[in-house]
Amino acid sequence: GARRTTVAAMAVLAAGILVLVPAARPLPLGVGFALLGAGFGTVMVAATHVVVRQAPVESAGVAGGLQQTAMNVGPVLGVALATTLMGAGRAPLLVLAGVAVAGAVAALLLPGRAGTKSAGRAHPDHPADPLRIPARR
Repeated sequence: GARRTTVAAMAVLAAGILVLVPAARPLPLGVGFALLGAGFGTVMVAATHVVVRQAPVESAGVAGGLQQTAMNVGPVLGVALATTLMGAGRAPLLVLAGVAVAGAVAALLLPGRAGTKSAGRAHPDHPADPLRIPARR
């Protein structure tokens, strides 16, 4: 489900940032950026899934568009802030790693697997679901 996926992806993202902190050679930089990309890419996919799945069918496109806008604006602001603070040494990367860990903790509030009680909504095949959209598996 989105919860486990996002927690794991945020942990990979934090690990990628932490690898970049002492990195000065090409291999550690490559590994750090690969972890960063893998974590962030996975978070983006999971976030899109959660937002679109939780939105009413008639608003799913708008919800997905707003989510994509947020997923593009957030990193731009983060990169701009980190770049501005890089004159302060490697401390900004440690702060960003802390933000990623906080994101992993916040991800624990996301819905679990679709169709389970932990998902925070009625099972798609449940009579309480007015549209009775079958679950995608």
